[in-house]
Amino acid sequence: MIIAIDIGNSSIKIGFFINKKLIVKSIPTFPVLKKAEYEALINGFIKEINKNKNPEGSIICSVVSRQTEILFETMRKICRSEPILVSSKIKTGITFSITKPEELGADRIANVVAANELYKSPACVVDFGTATTLSLKGKNEDFIGGAILPGIKMMKEGLFMKTSKLPDIHIRKPDKALGKDTEGCIQSGIIYGTAGAVERILDEMEKETNMNFELVLTGGFCNIISNYIKRKYDIIPYLTINGLKILYMRNCHA
Repeated sequence: MIIAIDIGNSSIKIGFFINKKLIVKSIPTFPVLKKAEYEALINGFIKEINKNKNPEGSIICSVVSRQTEILFETMRKICRSEPILVSSKIKTGITFSITKPEELGADRIANVVAANELYKSPACVVDFGTATTLSLKGKNEDFIGGAILPGIKMMKEGLFMKTSKLPDIHIRKPDKALGKDTEGCIQSGIIYGTAGAVERILDEMEKETNMNFELVLTGGFCNIISNYIKRKYDIIPYLTINGLKILYMRNCHA
């Protein structure tokens, strides 16, 4: 059993790889729990999944500094070995054709590593999470850059918190682009707006690089947004977790 942990701004996804099977559990990122509480949660998941399997090791990617140390120490105790912490400094199998790779989000590294295994041609991973990120793999197994924009939950919360009359809505698929009431207008703006922004950004990147990119969608909101993407795409909900397993295998004996 290999345990892969993706610490995001909204949720922590914990992937359990048992042979070729993947089981994913999700818990909220906040409030931050104590190490003993995370240990009890994760050990509970292990017993629920396969009580006769002891974890071989673990790997963590995190964009939340407050959680990194706590879960690092938790996994070190559970696995009785040092967890692998994802950064541009570990063995990734890709090169970084960007400035300041040390600032790159660990989840975006995992996404491009996974895409590099799946696609031989250039590929763009769009991760619809708390933020919406585009991460591009070039022709030569390299991370060539991308873009970051607010996620759809952040957009709807921003409208609610920064205006006096707009309501806090439940995110769902809009019936039409033409909103007929306030909620419909917000649904249209954040969903069609995000889909359109992603396609426009990718169009411009293709012009700048003279490359055509395979498109792969992932993240918590990918199933909603995918209905409004006109390009051909693949959906891989747990792409980040799968990228973590690849990184684990490349670094477990380093």
